[in-house]
Amino acid sequence: MFEIIKKIVKIVLKVVGLAFAGLFAYIVWAINPWNMPAIFKRNYPEAFEKMPLSLISPFIKIY
Repeated sequence: MFEIIKKIVKIVLKVVGLAFAGLFAYIVWAINPWNMPAIFKRNYPEAFEKMPLSLISPFIKIY
């Protein structure tokens, strides 16, 4: 009986772990931290152009 409960708990923990991994992946996809320069350029265009990053400014896409 105890072994069946252990197996059920392991399966539940795996499912919950996969659900959390999926939620984390969705949050990272939604926030997209690799697109931060475009967010800063869209929100603060004057300050962004004064920074040394202005050399790469033409290459940053704003959607």
